[in-house]
Amino acid sequence: MLRRDPARATGWLAGRSWSRRLQLASASVAVMVLLWPVVDIAVNTAWSHRRVDANHLDAVVVLGSSLDAGQVTPLLESRARRAADLVAQARHDGGDPWVVTSGGVTGPTPADGQPVSEARALGDRLIALGVEPRRLLLEERALTTADNLAYALPLLTSTDPAVRRVAVVTSDGHVARVRLLLRQAISEHRVEDRYEVTFVGAWTPLQDVRAALLREMGLVAGQRADTAVTAAWLQSRRWSGTADPV
Repeated sequence: MLRRDPARATGWLAGRSWSRRLQLASASVAVMVLLWPVVDIAVNTAWSHRRVDANHLDAVVVLGSSLDAGQVTPLLESRARRAADLVAQARHDGGDPWVVTSGGVTGPTPADGQPVSEARALGDRLIALGVEPRRLLLEERALTTADNLAYALPLLTSTDPAVRRVAVVTSDGHVARVRLLLRQAISEHRVEDRYEVTFVGAWTPLQDVRAALLREMGLVAGQRADTAVTAAWLQSRRWSGTADPV
């Protein structure tokens, strides 16, 4: 009768050294780190195209992007059309939401900026698509996506304190990062935790998909890592008794 040697390892790791096992574990973690942003972006992209109950919206915030000689690009045109459709649906159902376009004067350098702000160009396009100027607000200070949220939402509150239910319109592949940035803005008290935010995705033009995906993968991974480090630091302060009282 054959007897199993109890000293020998069994299973798929049989005969492998601890260093080899560590290498396999590290490789597995690396694959998960690389794949997670892709899954995150894919899930949020699909989710952002769901049907939105526009009748209950108090406001629609449209995030800006780079202009082309002061004119909206195909990427921004897609966002403008998605927002205009949402506003038209809301008005058809009896609603009358505010519309905020967000984005400052951007360019390669401060001395080489666009002739108008992203908010102005986007606002003009929305008016051409049927949005009423009386319900349009321009947020012209933001230079980053984080600024878009930190400036646009307080602008709504100062204009109409009753605003609660807000749709944020951006490109579909951008939604995953915008959701993370909103959570960060709330945790940093740049945005009040009082809004019911719905994220709405506009189709990314085909010519922009590849560059957008590569950019968002890196930024989403970086944002999640930054969030994890910040959370760990705050938790360590709580454990040590040095955190500010909540």
